[in-house]
Amino acid sequence: MPGARLSRPRIVPLPLADWDPELRARFEKPGGLGRILNVMGTLANHPALFRRWVIFANHCLFKSTLTARAREIVILRTAWLAGCAYEWGQHLEIAAADAVFGEPEFSALAEGAAAPLWRPPDAALIRAADGLYVDASVDDATWEALRAHYDERQVLDVVFMAGNYLMLAMALNAFGVRLDEGSRGFRPGLPMNGRRPSPTLPPMEVRHATPRLSPLPDAALTPDQREVLTKARGHLASVNVLDTVVRHPDLLRRWLPFFNHVLHKSALPARDREVLILRIGRLCGAAYEWAQHVPWAERAGLTADEIHGIAAGADAAVWSDAHDCALLRAGDQLHRATMLDDATWTALAARYGTAQLMDVVFTVGQYRLVSAALNTLGVRLDAYLRAYPSP
Repeated sequence: MPGARLSRPRIVPLPLADWDPELRARFEKPGGLGRILNVMGTLANHPALFRRWVIFANHCLFKSTLTARAREIVILRTAWLAGCAYEWGQHLEIAAADAVFGEPEFSALAEGAAAPLWRPPDAALIRAADGLYVDASVDDATWEALRAHYDERQVLDVVFMAGNYLMLAMALNAFGVRLDEGSRGFRPGLPMNGRRPSPTLPPMEVRHATPRLSPLPDAALTPDQREVLTKARGHLASVNVLDTVVRHPDLLRRWLPFFNHVLHKSALPARDREVLILRIGRLCGAAYEWAQHVPWAERAGLTADEIHGIAAGADAAVWSDAHDCALLRAGDQLHRATMLDDATWTALAARYGTAQLMDVVFTVGQYRLVSAALNTLGVRLDAYLRAYPSP
């Protein structure tokens, strides 16, 4: 099943006294989070990643446009789909406190959108979480239901929140993060998820004849949107995915530090990063992501045969290096099972330290999020991008 639990942690949480001093100061200041959870101690093993991701994580948990009820439906359904006992257990407590959820809601979340308890706005959120997990996309009927009940910023928050908590579930499962004292995981007898992303590769195409949310033209930008978008674009005059997400400038602003970590500042070699990004893009059928990152991969030293081999997978004849195969299998396993098996973890650990192992999981998770957003929003290729034949 997705997220099968490990008997012991692969990455041991750091005690607070051993944290990076600047990071520790954030959590010790008045108004901090109080107790240090195992997820925090685990992420503290990679301070640069933790500092940048937590800005985005705080948006999802505390600052999004969604109500507490909507937020917890998305998070808990994603945790259930991913088989992530830690994420489920944490949000049982949060949902009970913030959304007044009890056992009826928790059981109905496992049952799904058809459970009688759910109103149409709730059911739309559950179906969206299902589509983003299984198909890396939201189908037309679910999109219409979302738009009937939620505005465009709320819909963007749904897509990015589901992506963030799927990424976090990958990390919690793969790192073997233990339940905190007093926390409980899945209730015995709760029906577990049997659905997973298909092992069959989807078509590589930009989905939808027209964008569901169009990129904002520069003339329509508010000063706030212009400021954050100028920073996000860098030297480029337009980037359709960013020009779309800027419809929610607070989301884009808080996502950018983590986005930049994965793309520019992680501990991974550029070549390894691009293998992971292209593989997850291909698994999701995200034509935009593939078109954006083939040039990055070429600059990182990957050959045309290797790029085709990324699409074919770890068993392609071009791969002779066990490390390359382990990277490709990591993408496959995280995508399809929100987990890394022992053989893949051991192969990666033969070359990587703790920070690099963590960056592998968060790179796949970040670009799984991006792929699902591109597919769902129908983002078109920018004029400067070359469409590639479906590999």
